[in-house]
Amino acid sequence: MQKDLDEALPLVEKAKEALKGLSLKDFQNLKALKSPPKDIENVFNCVLNLLCNIDPNVPVDKNGKLKTENSWKTSLSVMGNPAQLLSTLEGFKEKIDQDLVSGNNFKAIRGTISDPNFTPAIIKNKSSCAGGLCDWILNITMYYDVFVSVEPKKIAVRAAQQKLADANAKKEEMDTLVAKLMSELAILQADFQKAMDEKNAAEAEAMKCARRLDSAQRLVNALGSESERWSQAIIDLGEKIIVITGDVLLASAFVSYVGPFNKKFRDMITNNRFIDFFRKNKIPMSPDTNPLTILTDEATIAEWNNQRLPADRVSTENGAILTNSERYSLIIDPQLQGITWLKEKEKNNDL
Repeated sequence: MQKDLDEALPLVEKAKEALKGLSLKDFQNLKALKSPPKDIENVFNCVLNLLCNIDPNVPVDKNGKLKTENSWKTSLSVMGNPAQLLSTLEGFKEKIDQDLVSGNNFKAIRGTISDPNFTPAIIKNKSSCAGGLCDWILNITMYYDVFVSVEPKKIAVRAAQQKLADANAKKEEMDTLVAKLMSELAILQADFQKAMDEKNAAEAEAMKCARRLDSAQRLVNALGSESERWSQAIIDLGEKIIVITGDVLLASAFVSYVGPFNKKFRDMITNNRFIDFFRKNKIPMSPDTNPLTILTDEATIAEWNNQRLPADRVSTENGAILTNSERYSLIIDPQLQGITWLKEKEKNNDL
């Protein structure tokens, strides 16, 4: 079966060679014809029939057959994109291999291609493009005939493969049963060893726990002096919980609204608007609240400075706004300080 298909491959190569000789200009010349010679129209009528249910530009009836009152007008529509048409024709062999081409497509052109005048040599005298298509039609039809002739052999192969699959399934079933029995045997053999391992593990765990208890007691004694500091930390955290709402709200307002302004106006907006509003509405916040303490930390700021962000307050605030914004920030950067920092900051991300 495969040998028959391999012997038919030269027909496919001939068909491809016929298409290689075609150019977009050839199609453009044909599109200029309002009433082409009958031979040229026959060639394109064959192309239309072959492309039924393959090219969406080819109209078909409910039975999948060509449906057109003017085949040349339909051909012109299909030639509207010559490159796409050539690509479809070049991939036609794969459609045959996938059983996507109906036998009715080839049945519809048998009468035309049996005409002794339907040869590339004769038709090429009227149009080199139509001659190339004629050559392609004849070779691809011969390939299809070979492909169809091996279909019974393919059915026989599928039946043999099914029998092989059934035999393999039976063998797999027996292998599974043997594996199950061997697994059960291994479990029984491992029971004694498992019991011994559990005994040894329990003794080792007891010794480990004793060592941990001793280490824990020594650690508790060593950390006893830390109790005062921890107690103060708990008090500090309790105070921060009370004011965290106002501090976070102030930081959010800072990120949302003060970015376009210079330091003078930022301080005025923060102190005279935001903080004054919080106090009037009795929103709890830290006495010396600072948006930067919420938005970043000293380690991050130091890292930014190492990444060539200027160390002044406004640059630090800009960095905090940029890194805490949900959307991309618009940076007005006439001195190119911002872009220098961003490139250095994101160089590991291939920015």
